[in-house]
Amino acid sequence: MRPIAVLMVVVAALAAGMAAFLAKRWVDAESNRQAQMGAPMVEVLVAAREIPVGSVLQAADLRYDRWPTAAVTPRLVVRHGNDDPKLKHIGLVARRALGEGEPFSATAAFRQDGSGVMAGMLGPGMRAVSISITNASGVSGFITPGDRVDVVLAADFSKTDSADVAKGSAPMARFAAETVLEDVRVLAIDQQIVAKNKDSAAMTGKTATVEVTAKQAEVLVTAGMMGQLSLVLRSVVRVPDGQAEPAPLGREEFTTDVEASRALQSVRGEARKPPPRAESGPSIRVNRAGSVSSKGM
Repeated sequence: MRPIAVLMVVVAALAAGMAAFLAKRWVDAESNRQAQMGAPMVEVLVAAREIPVGSVLQAADLRYDRWPTAAVTPRLVVRHGNDDPKLKHIGLVARRALGEGEPFSATAAFRQDGSGVMAGMLGPGMRAVSISITNASGVSGFITPGDRVDVVLAADFSKTDSADVAKGSAPMARFAAETVLEDVRVLAIDQQIVAKNKDSAAMTGKTATVEVTAKQAEVLVTAGMMGQLSLVLRSVVRVPDGQAEPAPLGREEFTTDVEASRALQSVRGEARKPPPRAESGPSIRVNRAGSVSSKGM
């Protein structure tokens, strides 16, 4: 067979295969569309636009979208017949930020009824307590309402252990820092419960209000009398369940000035310890009765 004839046969076969593939895709898409049209649908109340936390809901903030009945859960607000449940939620205050198109639920907003906005933003059984912050202890103003933070206490313990140090029964450590609270939600910076705008997220202030339990509130107030409190911003990416957070080798539950300063270690006659380094490359995580450590490979 002549080469030109072979080429024409190959091109024709490819064209036929492409046509069959496109036809199949169209048939599948049309079948799915018909199936969706045939599936029972209901009208679900959703956010019609971006709604910041603390906003008073207006009629233009909410709309109805058609959803398959099988995808509706009891927490969603559904319109039945001539009923218009949207009217019942006009005037409520948004408990959290809502994105455009996000399904609206009754727990996403609250009615003030004489209570302030902050009280309505708290979860059941939770408390709000404020912490004095500076530009340095507040991560240079880049902590905004809604962020998750740890609270670290840094204090001078020289008055509490000076007698023991003189007797030689305690180490010569003056300053120490420890994390007193982990993963708490920031409710407000000063009196702002939402960032001014998306382009300028930095918020400098003198106080940060966080959401805590009753016991955590007592810990926070006591720690505030002992020394300086600093907020440590947590990543929005959560550590997978069952996996420990990365930490330098040999880290204790607190850090003293001796551990932080190699010069102080030298004064005490201890071996020089290298500063903690971020782990790089492959490593092995070892769990010994709940104590997790990592070793580089």
